[in-house]
Amino acid sequence: MPKKKPSPPRAAAKASSQTDSDQLDFGDLTLGIVAAVVMPVLVAILLGIVGMPVGGSGGLNADQAQQFRDVRGYTPPMTIKEAQIILQRVQFWVDDRAAEYIRRSRSTDAAQEKNYWQGIAIGVLGEAADDLSRVLDATALDLEIKTLVRDATQEWISKIDTLRFELDQEDPFRQIR
Repeated sequence: MPKKKPSPPRAAAKASSQTDSDQLDFGDLTLGIVAAVVMPVLVAILLGIVGMPVGGSGGLNADQAQQFRDVRGYTPPMTIKEAQIILQRVQFWVDDRAAEYIRRSRSTDAAQEKNYWQGIAIGVLGEAADDLSRVLDATALDLEIKTLVRDATQEWISKIDTLRFELDQEDPFRQIR
């Protein structure tokens, strides 16, 4: 048998080596530790130097807490214009809304319905009386508010008291209560 000619050399298969980016080495580990620990600590130190609080505050001292309460509870003094606006709103509540609810309660004979409308009217009168008491308190503290506003406030309070008394007299469940 004739001898075969030797075949040309084959290209050697490349060694299967991973690229550098797939391997975990000491440099990657160092970079991870720096990113996870050193950078936040460095940022906190820099913010502390600048003056920004890091990690919350230690709370307010007694003087700061009292100042905060005083500012939150402060209401500026009432002006004449504000008192007049409140009086106009009270006039609407009493002459329009409460009068309509009282009319509805008087127009029905059903005790439950009468009691319902009277309850709503009493609620509206209560809101009006609360606003009038605010105006009276402001007029007692501020002497600049005209006596005209004070007198009008007193008149509305007496009218509200009269309407409340009438509603109490007309209460269908008065004898039960």
